[in-house]
Amino acid sequence: MSNAYQPDWDLYTCHIDDHPAIIGLDLDLRRFAPLNSKPHAIYVSVYLNTPRADGFPQGDEFQVLGEIEDSLVKGLETHLNAHFVGRTISNGVRDFYFYTGDTTLYDKHIADVMIAFPEYQYDFGLKDDRTWELYFDFLLPDKVEIQRIQNRKVLRTLKQHGDIEEKARHIDHWIYFATEEHRELYWQKISKEGFVVQQRSLSGNAERPYSLHVSRHDRTDEASINAVVLMLFELAQAINADYNGWETVVVNR
Repeated sequence: MSNAYQPDWDLYTCHIDDHPAIIGLDLDLRRFAPLNSKPHAIYVSVYLNTPRADGFPQGDEFQVLGEIEDSLVKGLETHLNAHFVGRTISNGVRDFYFYTGDTTLYDKHIADVMIAFPEYQYDFGLKDDRTWELYFDFLLPDKVEIQRIQNRKVLRTLKQHGDIEEKARHIDHWIYFATEEHRELYWQKISKEGFVVQQRSLSGNAERPYSLHVSRHDRTDEASINAVVLMLFELAQAINADYNGWETVVVNR
């Protein structure tokens, strides 16, 4: 694993087999996976004892599931050098996913953990997954959802610094294009939405060297940010451009 790797855990909601679900995963792995040294996927399924009607845990089971997770991660990392990549909760089942290069006695190591939780039924399994299909095609959300997650990260930081989300303020956005023509086409589409050009320039991005820095005054509640950012993001996707994020200042008075 590169020294540039930094675990980046987050979660999002979706549906699995028509049931509401929450998926948590390490997003930074997408920059480095698949790891050739860990071609085997291990899953452990733990069945909730008292799920809510929607299939999610309630009461003390939140804490117990956290304890099971910590114990599985410690056990499989210690004995198999396994890498914990994600978890799901849906339809009364919590699933944990790992990748490893060593599968020796993996079933015993799982059983050694679960013996401390005799009130919980569980299943487990192993599959060859050299391309990390489980991670990329099942756990990893689509690009739009990844952008929503990135938005929430920025919003959490703003909130931690006392930001007043109801107050509109200057927000900067950056987009990168393959051609100058695409950049001007994009600007024509958003210029009617109240954006202001801060800078047109050439960047060091070989694939998309033409950059556009625009701004607008907006609020920082999640609905407002998602509306503006996803509009810019989806317009960029439509012409093979790269929406590269947003920045703003904290407004706390």
